[in-house]
Amino acid sequence: MTNTQRNFSSRNVSLAWIAGGAVWSLNALVGLRAHAGTGGFYAAEVVWLAVHGLVLIGIVGLLRSGATGDLRWGQAGLGLAAIGRILFICFEAASIILASDNLPVFPVAVMSTGVGMLIGGMAVARAGHWSGWTRFAPLVMGAYPFLLIVPVFAATGARPPDVIIAGWGATIAAVGVAMATHRAPAELSHV
Repeated sequence: MTNTQRNFSSRNVSLAWIAGGAVWSLNALVGLRAHAGTGGFYAAEVVWLAVHGLVLIGIVGLLRSGATGDLRWGQAGLGLAAIGRILFICFEAASIILASDNLPVFPVAVMSTGVGMLIGGMAVARAGHWSGWTRFAPLVMGAYPFLLIVPVFAATGARPPDVIIAGWGATIAAVGVAMATHRAPAELSHV
């Protein structure tokens, strides 16, 4: 693979993060209001499937980028985050089949994505291939659900307000911006 192909691939992964985060935020603000079983509900669920797919592409791209250095625990964390995204895809598909997104399994996907990104984000920060604020973007994405989503759910027993869920999308897009501003360590070794 040439450097041009690697750069193009890295750009595509960055775009997947950014698009996934932006559409996540928009769908959280608009799509979560659709009533179960309506056309709007099904449209929102299909959008969630696409969003989770884009974020999964982003996580796999981050894992393959070398941003975690040789820290295997960071790579394992990103692997766990990818499993969280796969779970989200499965749960969204089940929501479509059942005509309801009120499934008690969604917290499993939130937790595995959050823990995985926390671990992977710590590795990105420690490896030091990224600098400035970008070094901490994956860590913030992993911390977000534990700072806002989980506490609200724990306190109320209900889904957090749409704006809080939409905020996670902003952290997802930030990882894409961070990734776009850095060449992957694997690319640098081939220059």
